[in-house]
Amino acid sequence: MESIGQVPNPAEARDALASIDDVQRAVRDTPWPAWLYLINAVLLGAMALTSLLHEHRSGALLAVGLTVVGVNVTAGYRIGAPWALPTSRGFLAAVAASVYCVVAALAVADLIEPTWPVVVLALAATAIYLTGGVVHRRSTGRPR
Repeated sequence: MESIGQVPNPAEARDALASIDDVQRAVRDTPWPAWLYLINAVLLGAMALTSLLHEHRSGALLAVGLTVVGVNVTAGYRIGAPWALPTSRGFLAAVAASVYCVVAALAVADLIEPTWPVVVLALAATAIYLTGGVVHRRSTGRPR
């Protein structure tokens, strides 16, 4: 297929390619709606608490996980970046730490009898994610 448009010279092509990085960073640094941080934090805590269920644990975990994905993709489409991960390293570290708390809660529930460690890990996952949300909002230049 032929292009009937003007072919850019090498300098124009370099400038156009260089601007792609700037545009991608701008999209990735778009602040999320404030309610999304709260919903994600609560859902991560709920994922950790599913380990306390004796029946239908896997189904509940899957349902909450799909809810997390659905909420984030829907919100992402609304802000125009459904699959973009933020560039904030603090936020990404907080997400990783909160996911670690969820996984630890799932593992601990099978190993020990008392339920308080699972509740503590669920609260930690929620608090760490909310802290990461504050870091992300501030990294975008928006206040909490």
